[in-house]
Amino acid sequence: MQLSVYLFEDQAIKAALQPLTQHRKVAELWVGTSTLENKWPHQVSTPENADIQVMSSLLPLPSTFEILDQLPADTSYVYQGQILARRGKGTSSIERYLPFLKHPEELLNFQSEFLRAEIKGNNPTPGNNTFICSEEIYIYPSASVKGSILDASQGPIYIGERVNIQIGTLIQGPAALLKDATTNIGAKIRPNTTIGPGCKVGGEINHCIFFPFSNKAHDGYLGNSIVGSFSNLGALTNGSNLRNDIQSVSLYDYALKSPRNTGLKSVGQIIGDFVTTGVSTSFNTGTVIGSHCNVSSIGFPPRYIPSFSFGEYPELRAFDFEKAYAAACAWITLKNQQIPENLRQSMEEIWKADTSFRN
Repeated sequence: MQLSVYLFEDQAIKAALQPLTQHRKVAELWVGTSTLENKWPHQVSTPENADIQVMSSLLPLPSTFEILDQLPADTSYVYQGQILARRGKGTSSIERYLPFLKHPEELLNFQSEFLRAEIKGNNPTPGNNTFICSEEIYIYPSASVKGSILDASQGPIYIGERVNIQIGTLIQGPAALLKDATTNIGAKIRPNTTIGPGCKVGGEINHCIFFPFSNKAHDGYLGNSIVGSFSNLGALTNGSNLRNDIQSVSLYDYALKSPRNTGLKSVGQIIGDFVTTGVSTSFNTGTVIGSHCNVSSIGFPPRYIPSFSFGEYPELRAFDFEKAYAAACAWITLKNQQIPENLRQSMEEIWKADTSFRN
């Protein structure tokens, strides 16, 4: 794509993409090997300096770049009343569909496409590992991979800078483990999975996206799920991703304030930022967990857990704000990151927005 791009935010879509957008812009959502905004070439910070303005939830696929380059001057691409992109004043409009995010689980639908497009193998030497289709495997020189099996026969595998793959790890491509990520002994990383920077994972993970600095370090299953940043899933935390009757899964929708039928057979959990779970916590198919929750359970907790929920289900209550703030700061510090200046303000906004759901 040759045009310089300014990404604008649609607030209605940002609201619908909660809880993943409670602490971040839409453009900062992760899919494949990076955030959405990092996939756009020639990005500028002000609309005045841009050749074209693009809605931030528009998916930066090669096919999208080609179509955007064809947009005439002073014209907008519009789909069902939604402005997707505009060039100049955008006074004229062309009805044209381009893929864009409307709901959080849709990130998972594009995992395979982005991973396959973004990973190019460097044919590493196996050493004491087993590599299948090593020409489709990329391993960063500073990464450590010991006694593990990497199978790229069905898709490429990316092992990033300073990633630590411990013995007995099994990885099926397409998959990406990004900078400073770690697998525990015997981890099983199945296709269409991204383990974000600074994450530590173990157990079985299938078709998932882990945003940076989260942990699922021990045994337990997670499938068709998205985990926000600075979250920690305790040992033997498990999530169902398929209904027993094989019907399509519903998810709580923040825009509708009610469940929405996704039309998908496999949907696990959508988990916000700063979520911790106790040992042996189990989540039902299609569970949405807001940010700043500390939960455990004897049985299955509700399929929607509002932000700032605390306790062992069925005795969930509001998480004391100051304790939640202290916990968030502790997790950020543990991951050697800087505490954002606006963290408290951002948390206060989330607290107020979800108050009615906790009562």
